[in-house]
Amino acid sequence: MNKISLASFHPILWSVVLCGLTSVSPKAPAADLLPLSDAPEVKAGQWKIVADQSDEFDDAQLDPKRWNTDTEDFGPWSWKPENVIQKSGSLHLRMMQEDHKRGNQSLFYTSGMARNERTITYGYFEARIKGCSRYPGACPSFWLYSIGPQNRYQASDGETVAYSEIDVVELQQSEFDFETKTHFLVNRIDCNLHTTLIQNGKRVWARPNNRPEICSNHYDSPWDPREDYHVYGVQNSKEWIVWYIDGQEVGRKKNLYWHLPMHVTLSLGLRYPFVKYEGGERSTVAEKTTTDGFPTVMSVDYVRIWQRPEDFAAQAVASKSSTDWTKEAYVAKEQAKWKANGWNWDQAKVESNFDEIDTNGDQIASGTERQDWFAEKAAK
Repeated sequence: MNKISLASFHPILWSVVLCGLTSVSPKAPAADLLPLSDAPEVKAGQWKIVADQSDEFDDAQLDPKRWNTDTEDFGPWSWKPENVIQKSGSLHLRMMQEDHKRGNQSLFYTSGMARNERTITYGYFEARIKGCSRYPGACPSFWLYSIGPQNRYQASDGETVAYSEIDVVELQQSEFDFETKTHFLVNRIDCNLHTTLIQNGKRVWARPNNRPEICSNHYDSPWDPREDYHVYGVQNSKEWIVWYIDGQEVGRKKNLYWHLPMHVTLSLGLRYPFVKYEGGERSTVAEKTTTDGFPTVMSVDYVRIWQRPEDFAAQAVASKSSTDWTKEAYVAKEQAKWKANGWNWDQAKVESNFDEIDTNGDQIASGTERQDWFAEKAAK
């Protein structure tokens, strides 16, 4: 394998890599701007910038109170704060070939991630991004995701939601096309959704591959995302999730399960041919490790987030523990479930289940209590 350690990578080359990575247009104050969208419903919105989650990246260094660059690792590569650089009015996330260990696991690449530590649910989320030079192998991403097992949301269809992720954009993934048996070209842009539902006490994933009707969107652009900046946006409302590229709508889905508080995130992830899927998870392909095309850098001119008064109101409602059910609500939901499954209704049993679930005796079956009860039943 053709590998190089980070220690041996010459700093002069980094100057060359970052040279010229500047914003290509002057920036107006974010408070004076509106979302870039031709949609009448967006133009008519009473948008207000969310200042503590937006960033023009104009300062000398990234604001550490706003962005966390030392996040937990969750893939077959590692995030390093040193790979997040603010320079010349843009934020740059770089990926490097660097042999290292995580526990007993041998890994071969490090990269950069910046996650806003405040959470948000509804609004319009927009970033101006230039893709990275390496293709295939690296995926510039702008996304929102929830954190924490305590987060639960009771969806209108009765499902308990344990995780919400909205991919505003994933560039240059080079995913495998099962129809043509080839990988998608560099202009395939993914705008997907991911979620986990608690079913019978177990976490069940819904992803673009297994639930495309609710999770999958893509756009084949007439341009190469590596060559210039483009504006990627999404509007998340109680009813719909709508994606925009350069102001034009490119996809929409009904908002079934994406109502949890989420973190706005920028990252440069490792992809094919350096990773593969095994059992639904990514793992390394060590024999493909190379320095060719590395380091590679994605650049972000700005992140801007807006909310309307109705977004504030809906978020306040969603932030309440909507998975906390009274006995009356629990019985009603169970009755609907029993009817849908064709089971003979037994109210005494359901009320007895409620009493078992309500371990603290507050006459509320919380999402956590129900999850623990289901897990205990499943283990027996």
